[in-house]
Amino acid sequence: MERTMPRQILALMLAWVLLMPAAVQARTETPLADGWRFHLGEVSGNATTPAFDDAGWQPVAVPHTWNRLGNYDLTRRPDADTTRGVGWYRLRFDLPHDAAGQRTFLQFDAASIIAEVWVNGRKLGRHEGAFSRFRLDATDALQPGENVLVVKVDNSKPEPGSTTEFIVPISGDFFMYGGLYRPVSLITAGPAHIDMMDHGGPGIYGRVVTLADDAAEVAILARLHNAGRAGRFTLRTSVLDAAGAEVAAREEALRLAAGADGARELALTIPQPRRWNGLDDPYLYRMVAELVGRDGTVLDRVEQPLGLRTVAVDPDQGFLLNGQKLQLRGVNRHQDRQEKGWALSEADHVQDMALIREVGANSVRLAHYNHAGTFYDLADRTGMMLWAELGLVNLASIPGVADTPPQMRASAEAQMVELIRQNYNHPSVAVWGIGNEITNWSSKGLTPSNARPLMDALDAVAKREDASRPTTIAACCEVLPGEADDGRDYTSGTADAVGFNLYYGWYVSGRVADAARLGDVMRGYHREMPTLPVGVGEYGAGGATTQHTDNVHGGKIESIYRPQAEEVQAVVHELSWKQLAPLDFMWGTWVWQMFDATSDLREEGDSSDINTKGLVTFDRGIRKDAFWFYKAAWSKKPVLHLTGRRYVDRAYRVVDVRAYSNAAEARLRVNGQDIGTTACADFVCVWPGVQLSAGENSIEASAGAQSDSMVLRYAGPERAVHVRAGSLDGVTLAAGTRYGSDNFFDGGLGYTLNPYQRELYAADQQRPAPKIVAGADMPELYASWRAGSSFRYALPVPDGRYRVRLHLFDPTETEAGKRVFTVAAGGAAPVRIDPVARAGGGMRAVTVELPARARDGLLVLEFKGEVGEAIVSAIDVTPR
Repeated sequence: MERTMPRQILALMLAWVLLMPAAVQARTETPLADGWRFHLGEVSGNATTPAFDDAGWQPVAVPHTWNRLGNYDLTRRPDADTTRGVGWYRLRFDLPHDAAGQRTFLQFDAASIIAEVWVNGRKLGRHEGAFSRFRLDATDALQPGENVLVVKVDNSKPEPGSTTEFIVPISGDFFMYGGLYRPVSLITAGPAHIDMMDHGGPGIYGRVVTLADDAAEVAILARLHNAGRAGRFTLRTSVLDAAGAEVAAREEALRLAAGADGARELALTIPQPRRWNGLDDPYLYRMVAELVGRDGTVLDRVEQPLGLRTVAVDPDQGFLLNGQKLQLRGVNRHQDRQEKGWALSEADHVQDMALIREVGANSVRLAHYNHAGTFYDLADRTGMMLWAELGLVNLASIPGVADTPPQMRASAEAQMVELIRQNYNHPSVAVWGIGNEITNWSSKGLTPSNARPLMDALDAVAKREDASRPTTIAACCEVLPGEADDGRDYTSGTADAVGFNLYYGWYVSGRVADAARLGDVMRGYHREMPTLPVGVGEYGAGGATTQHTDNVHGGKIESIYRPQAEEVQAVVHELSWKQLAPLDFMWGTWVWQMFDATSDLREEGDSSDINTKGLVTFDRGIRKDAFWFYKAAWSKKPVLHLTGRRYVDRAYRVVDVRAYSNAAEARLRVNGQDIGTTACADFVCVWPGVQLSAGENSIEASAGAQSDSMVLRYAGPERAVHVRAGSLDGVTLAAGTRYGSDNFFDGGLGYTLNPYQRELYAADQQRPAPKIVAGADMPELYASWRAGSSFRYALPVPDGRYRVRLHLFDPTETEAGKRVFTVAAGGAAPVRIDPVARAGGGMRAVTVELPARARDGLLVLEFKGEVGEAIVSAIDVTPR
């Protein structure tokens, strides 16, 4: 017998169902990653029509870029693709079944630089700017079943008359990859929804109004759009804690006319708030906004992160998080990666963040544009503070024009709005950057420029969009403290704070020791700009993992060419951080840069098309020595790292062994023999004058529970030394004799005969014909020199009698008597030398041989100038 449910129970159940809130019909998002067809260049026929035959096009997945460059070799990779121009993408996709009656949008997380979009032959719109998310309403162009999406992207160079002439950035020391290099998706939402067309933003924006221990007041702004019939709705907002429990809620009834936009800001109070407190406690709430119909149906739902925190900058206290001083020590990051360009995966972003956290940074400057949303999300969750920056680099106007063209200003302002709307809710964003190195100072001198009106306008846009965060600008090339104004642009002061890009020890003089000036320069800026918070937006040096030097002070740096020894980079950072760390008034410092990155302006170090200043290589495969220095200086975990491990085959038998550690001291053993302990001052531990045995040498260091080891080899002679004076790199001659880079000296300076002449932003300049030293049968030994009024060498060799051979030439004097100096070899009487007289002219090679004796393991050469400076190009010490 069939049993039936009592009528009263059925009625109760029906009433219960009717009283329940309708199931959430949240917007849906469908990734459009696979099945794309791509063609580089213009096409014959109309590629925007569904019937167009794209069978011959290349199958690709999105994210995608057609460009490929950057390799660790002295010549550009044979498969490099630096094409700047038009690329076409086509995709056939089925419309989701749940799209019926909904509005459907195409979301592009980024497309470089210009994107035009068609669906089923109907043009939806165009977006300009390479780095921001944008959406297009595709509802009226879509049809049930199969649809055809066509995207034309254009990354043409911003030249006069080009499509990109006024789209910022129009300059920059990084390559502008082309393509759909971030994800594309299809999003459906109800006719009445939280605005999808709000400059690529989420449509809801939360701000902290007050923040105290007992309560926090938060205002949540929701922007709404009604593409359907006029009606009454309810906006429901709530805040959830990290466990998903609701801690605050409020709702408000409203009316939206057909086709109308609306906005509501609702205030909520959160009891006993837990602050988002950077790396120490990156606690995240979630804010939710729901648009509800009259029948209780949830028409749209958006969820966003909410971090309860305050940020500020102060000229004397620096950066303040939740009212407490936080010394921002950070790195710059570009968004590219070897073999992928800008087309990164989520796993790539995760790995980058993990490496940044490992080095001990607490801040990242997102150079020099809006980065992917995934990285902002990672920063929120990990507590990393971000300097989010507008993609405006170098130029505030087109070349040769002082005032910013209206089209260029419009581009900059539009991208400023996109940057802020899209990232407003990320508590990790500490400051908005309005530009980088906007200056009229170039290698060719002062150029027409009137940058301040544009920068003032962008600062005003940022403050209008978000009054809760400070603004900043990265400035370079301005007149130094104490110097007279020479007409250069001053952009410092156009934002709430400034970060100066200063490369002492690298670009400024080309000498490592110059890094010790950095502290005085920053104190000078603070003194001259007492009301402006100052910091350092960039500092650093190039480092090639396959190029090495025996002494970082041995010669002048080739800062935009090669070589670029890994050891030079490391010591520049050692000296720079020693200067910066004590400056409590600064609001932050950022190393340039975390990872090697592409630039088609550069031929540097052991690479082509790569800026080698990363702490980590372009493929993320090698942590350079400089990485380990900062890990020792910044990380709270015990660190011990022996440096120079990639310089395995040493040119000299006697070496300084160095390590980085945050321990007070470290111990060294070489081939099992205890060398002893040394203090680790400023995180650097040095054991000077360690003697290697012939063949392989086991080097072991320990500090507490930490240990590290490496192998060094020496295959040279026991009783001979060959020094290439004035040079940071050694050389092996055709006959097999190996010369180490300049070492064992005290005093004087190293010089290069033919320094690289190419200017960074003047790639069309011709390099002058190289100078040639006449009579040099071994030209490599006459490519550099050491000079000074007085300098000495203390060359480590066993005691005994030796023959010293000096390689000499005069690079500047052409007459006898204009340069005269003496050399005292091994304690013998000084020998008087006039290189021009001995060689028979200037720029002519000559050698001088002297007998000498080594005592106490050293052969000492004393150089003293009588007329002009003493000079030497190479030194041979061989037994007699």
